Amino acid sequence: MNSSYPVAAGDEDRSRLLAFFAMAFAWSWTCWLVVPAIKAQSALAAGVLSCLGGFGPGVAAVAVVGYGGGRAALRAWLGRCLQWRIGWRWFALAFLLPLALMGLAAVMHVALGGTLGFSPAAGHLPLAAANLVLILLLGGPLGEEFGWRGYALPALQTRHGWRVSSLILGAVWGLWHLPLFFTSDTLQGRIPLLPFLLSTVALSVVCAWLFNRSRGSVLPALVLHTAVNWWAWIVPGLLVAGSVRQFGLVLGLLVLLAIGLLVWPQRRVRATRPSGSKG
Repeated sequence: MNSSYPVAAGDEDRSRLLAFFAMAFAWSWTCWLVVPAIKAQSALAAGVLSCLGGFGPGVAAVAVVGYGGGRAALRAWLGRCLQWRIGWRWFALAFLLPLALMGLAAVMHVALGGTLGFSPAAGHLPLAAANLVLILLLGGPLGEEFGWRGYALPALQTRHGWRVSSLILGAVWGLWHLPLFFTSDTLQGRIPLLPFLLSTVALSVVCAWLFNRSRGSVLPALVLHTAVNWWAWIVPGLLVAGSVRQFGLVLGLLVLLAIGLLVWPQRRVRATRPSGSKG
């Protein structure tokens, strides 16, 4: 794998990377831990605060990049993150890969004697289309990916390479969700912690592979993250209580894919800092 892309300003300074993680966790956990306390008084305020919590990584990235290099660094960083002329195949792959994994898992589940539950999107196509946009904007991807893949991944890669970096970031990404496991009406509240952590680590590997293949653009990872959350709502049975085996099959396929990407021989990723950055 050969990629030359600018990384965020000041990412060679380990303290800035630690500051990013601290800020991302502090923002998100503060929001999420306050939600249960105000939910009884105002469900609307609790919902808004819950959504704002998901923007912790993005806010942290903007703050750290801006502090390290000012407006010039922010422009260069956003320019790299928002590269869209990378080839349509990467967007198509990012959008359809989760469907392929979930569809194959559904077929395997039926072949093993299971039955598929209902799909929340069945008979509600306009709602399904609207939900895709809502997931992108408010369901996590937009608030997270500019931080995790836009800042943290290239910063880690300057020291550890993409494989180790993707594993580290996947573990951090999973632990960042921790307060949601103790909050009612969340997906995390219905999934055991260890399988969820395994899923974030495996998905982090896939996101890192896409990131480097697309010259440091965040857009394919943004599409993949959105597609994972959306197709899980579309594919029959995945969000139904008791679909443990079906979820386990999806997780197993995702882990196998991640292992395949990690062991496949690839050329070294080269990273450079953007013009106007400091450090």
